[in-house]
Amino acid sequence: MKCDNCGKEDIWLDSIGSNYICHKCIQKHKIMGLVFRTHIDTFKKILKKLKPKNYQEYMQLQREQIEKAEDLKRRGIKLT
Repeated sequence: MKCDNCGKEDIWLDSIGSNYICHKCIQKHKIMGLVFRTHIDTFKKILKKLKPKNYQEYMQLQREQIEKAEDLKRRGIKLT
């Protein structure tokens, strides 16, 4: 399958809203990329709560929205 953002052919893609996105493009979001690399279960939980409709909406997520959806400090994720 191809990534809807960069067009790279990849076997493992994650669904963000209506788009299929590769891991490299997911990690372009500073905060969500960190959560994705360290706590994949928390990443999926945040996506389920916030329900971005597509990749562009995912990239617009703000720190306040993410922290409201999930207590990152309790999960051991430290943001600077």
